[in-house]
Amino acid sequence: MMTPYSKLNSQGNDFIIVEKHLMKAELSQDVIKAYCSRDNIGCDQFFIIDTFDKANIHCEVYNQDGSKACQCGNGLRATMLYLNKKYQLDNVNIIICNKLYKTKIIKDLISVNMGSPTYLQCPDNHIDELRLSKDGLTINVELKNKLKFSFMPLSIGNEHSIVFSEKCLENKDIISKTIKTIFGYEMNIGFIDNVDDFMNNKNAIIKLTVNERGAGYTASCGSGATAAAMCLCKLYQIHNNRNIVDNKIIIQQRGGILEVIKNSDSDTYQLLGPSLFEGDGYLE
Repeated sequence: MMTPYSKLNSQGNDFIIVEKHLMKAELSQDVIKAYCSRDNIGCDQFFIIDTFDKANIHCEVYNQDGSKACQCGNGLRATMLYLNKKYQLDNVNIIICNKLYKTKIIKDLISVNMGSPTYLQCPDNHIDELRLSKDGLTINVELKNKLKFSFMPLSIGNEHSIVFSEKCLENKDIISKTIKTIFGYEMNIGFIDNVDDFMNNKNAIIKLTVNERGAGYTASCGSGATAAAMCLCKLYQIHNNRNIVDNKIIIQQRGGILEVIKNSDSDTYQLLGPSLFEGDGYLE
């Protein structure tokens, strides 16, 4: 007997989902990495879900390179769709790394309460080729080649650096490498291409590209979209000297549109968007 799996897709961000009680053998990280390869089944993230308690679904999440992850907004939405299709569930608590996310079906869309951000501090270590300065939550960087950029680091279960400097996308690879050097490890890097549009009009559609840790540049990233919205709300507050309250932020990525809604009664954010079921198979 082989282990059954389902394949789901959230705007080009794709997932393999396996139920723990149906697994015929434990899966090592190397085996998971092999299944994630585009030469095999292929996916951006691999989910092992425990459906024993249908109200509280525990998940293990692995990136394409086999590394473990503690958050995946698009994968949470895909998991909710899977649970709706198989068990007719409309709302579920999904738990990753002991953090609970409330998910629910809203018509043809899926909503996840992504919680609130923790803003990260930049390490104080000196790096010869970099000049760093801090402006509140923003970190400004100047390289010896005169490239300058600004970003905001934060965590929502996984860590993100949101880069919002003009033309930052043109230098995305060197910026990603530089941020890894600053922190000493790889994190998710989001590049906002039109931050000034949002500063002048909070209804502007935000253009975002995300370099996901362990998966590379993906068509869509739900936690990346959420982190970008959180960063934008902070920048808008500073720029306009007032808070954003109960506002829908529209994030456009290569795979499509996601909405992030800032809740009016707290500093928490809802991620809203579509997911699709692609089919079933067996792990060989």
